[in-house]
Amino acid sequence: MGNYKKQSWTDADVRCPFYVSDSRSARSICCEGYEKGVDAVSRFRSLTLRDRHMGRYCVGRFEDCPVYRCTYASKYADR
Repeated sequence: MGNYKKQSWTDADVRCPFYVSDSRSARSICCEGYEKGVDAVSRFRSLTLRDRHMGRYCVGRFEDCPVYRCTYASKYADR
């Protein structure tokens, strides 16, 4: 499912379990953070970069996303 191209996504398109929301106007993606009560917000310099990230990770291979990896490792990985 590599680079999924689409003008905009709905919550139903997103596969990542840590996704919370996104904003085209703020060029940002909000995800569950590394501990309870913390959100991780990624802000992008352009919509193109934000859309590329969404296509590659949020609706694509979320397991490869740096935010997913950090959150999973700090909250859910067996220790």
